[in-house]
Amino acid sequence: MKNTYDILVNFKELAYEFYEWNKNDDIKHVKSIPTFRISSDCLIDFSDNNLVVNSDFLKKIKDKTEIFCKGIVRTLDYACVLFCDYKAMAFSFDENGNLIGKSNLLFDEADDIISSCFELEEVKIDYKIISSCKLDGIYTRKEGKVIESLLKYLNKVYENKKSFEIKYMYFECFDKEIDDDKKAYTELVDQIKNINFDIIEKLKSLVKVLKR
Repeated sequence: MKNTYDILVNFKELAYEFYEWNKNDDIKHVKSIPTFRISSDCLIDFSDNNLVVNSDFLKKIKDKTEIFCKGIVRTLDYACVLFCDYKAMAFSFDENGNLIGKSNLLFDEADDIISSCFELEEVKIDYKIISSCKLDGIYTRKEGKVIESLLKYLNKVYENKKSFEIKYMYFECFDKEIDDDKKAYTELVDQIKNINFDIIEKLKSLVKVLKR
């Protein structure tokens, strides 16, 4: 283990690249954080899954991360940086070992960690994968929010049995009429989930009008 100093982290359920961080994100300025070298397969597991680490690892990192907070130094209970030959990320855990936050790092800070800590021996961490939560690389964080918003809107319209609205959106998107509300709803949802950006852009414009 080695400490890393003076980096920025943005703990989220999914690890967004730094250029997708929002100004209202809770970005933390880390003074010091324990850092471990692990295998690339292990880092992929931590990046792409919900998991829980064992108590032995928690003891190694307990209260060893310090952050600057409004002019004072505060301690984070369980956090660390894990890196392999080509990538470095920060992670935070709860008292039971559940992985609760992931953060990519600024490119230069990640490169500095990999180069300055390269001589560290690779450690093995005991963990159990609970479920997958891989970040979809097909669309950006902003686009993902649009997709989520459209799906919620369609669900609400369909559940409230707004037949005219469903059929109107279908006609505007596909330039043809349809009588079956369920089929119209299903096809619109499928197009969104299949990341058809032509349909997504049309729906985004339609929803702005329908919400007025």
